[in-house]
Amino acid sequence: MAKEIKITVVTDDDKMNMTPEGKKEVYEVLTHDSSTTLMSTLRKNGLISGSFCGGRGDCGRCRVQFVKGGPLPTALERSIMEAEELRQGYRLSCLARPKDNCVIRLVLSEEHEIAILSNMMDMPQKYDHFSQQNEMTISRKAGVSEIEEDPNIADVMIAVDLGTTTVVMQLIEIQTGCIRDIFCSMNPQRCYGADVLSRIKASCEGHREVLQRMIGRLLEQGVEQFCIRGDKLPIRAMCIAGNTTMEHLLMGYDVSCLGSSPFTPVTIGWQEYEHPGWDFPVWILPGFSTFVGGDIVAGLYALNLISAGALQETALLIDLGTNGEIALTDGKRMIVTATAAGPAFEGGAETEIVGSDMVANTAFLLRQGLVDETGLLQEPYFTEGIDVGRPAVRIRNKDIRNLQMAKAAVRAGIEILWKEMGCPEIKKVYLAGGFGYYLDVEAAFCIGLLPEHMRGRVSAVGNTSLAGAYHIGCDLLHGKIDRREMEEELSAVLKINLAEQEEFETLYMRYMNLQTNDFPEKHKAEN
Repeated sequence: MAKEIKITVVTDDDKMNMTPEGKKEVYEVLTHDSSTTLMSTLRKNGLISGSFCGGRGDCGRCRVQFVKGGPLPTALERSIMEAEELRQGYRLSCLARPKDNCVIRLVLSEEHEIAILSNMMDMPQKYDHFSQQNEMTISRKAGVSEIEEDPNIADVMIAVDLGTTTVVMQLIEIQTGCIRDIFCSMNPQRCYGADVLSRIKASCEGHREVLQRMIGRLLEQGVEQFCIRGDKLPIRAMCIAGNTTMEHLLMGYDVSCLGSSPFTPVTIGWQEYEHPGWDFPVWILPGFSTFVGGDIVAGLYALNLISAGALQETALLIDLGTNGEIALTDGKRMIVTATAAGPAFEGGAETEIVGSDMVANTAFLLRQGLVDETGLLQEPYFTEGIDVGRPAVRIRNKDIRNLQMAKAAVRAGIEILWKEMGCPEIKKVYLAGGFGYYLDVEAAFCIGLLPEHMRGRVSAVGNTSLAGAYHIGCDLLHGKIDRREMEEELSAVLKINLAEQEEFETLYMRYMNLQTNDFPEKHKAEN
């Protein structure tokens, strides 16, 4: 039977919890319902913002120490904490359910710094290129607003990359591509979990309106900054590119359909976000499917791989972050898929190392013989891990294993798309997003993230989601996009669910090892 207990929280135990005068302990006493987790009470009292795993116990961010009256550790806590830590009273507040009065010390892990990428392709040349092609191939469409250009006023629009981890907004001159201002922020929804599944779970548990307000308020902050610092330039439109879940959460849709089979979104088409204080349209880009959303559509558009005037060459787009999306086109057909990359490519919440550095450091350890091809650290580092880099970070076997699982899923996904396309020669490989921008490509080849035959064909293209939002927004304003025709084009693209592919598990196991092996069929073709 549930009962109310008292939890005494101390926040500065290393200093004996004394005031500067040394006369009084610093503490806070909370009332706790013993049927709930400790995190629920800490969160209610503003002592923790949440977890990055949605309360599953995966991220370790909500660690506390029971000084007195701690509950027995759960099986999950036993599996992720050292025995000595458990004996000292360390627990995860998302799992701990104290039944009696107790004293705890907050030792919450701080979030490591994540670089927010706003770098884009060279937009002025890119937009001129689009304009020249579109003037010849696309007539202006009815029902699309067209701007009235005044040579004396710099019309601007706002491009938005609505990411699971970060949000980037740019105020951009429509005609020149000149960036007037930038607004960057961590996505505030992270307090409900770092991945989309955690956000879906939170929304279904009654937090839908809160999640919508969080991201809506963030967009307002960006617009407010632009209005203050933008010399009152006339904002003509906002164009938002995000994955399907993030766009659904912004619109306040029911996302329960995204978290369970058959994974059918409320809509995958064009949407408009209405804000009572804005006098400009806000377009939300369409996507391919539940797993491949408007951010990938934007990236492909920025790279000139979809819509009228698309380049007639075989190209691969890889966008790796909290989610991993892959698109392959030969200029006539296109195939897309998504992989369960997890946190490995953005830096997990348990580690202080970002994904691109994890790839580089793992490649270094492999070259030095300190880790074998199976991903196991050699003695004397097998048990405790090894410090790598400057400043030094501790890498353990589990960190390498997380990277192996993510890279195996990506390699398997690339190969399945390549085979489905008929094993063509891939001319260009584009790495999008922050991971691709900072990635040591040679290290990626070393650990087998990329197949050998792509060497010399890989380009980092920055934040293509943001670039595509700009290009599509401009072409919408100039009447160069017919929304219905674009939706039809996207619906004709082949979407592959890797979980339904018989070969996926075999390929996944093949590419778990840290090695530079190529596609077997590629070798056969060359021989």
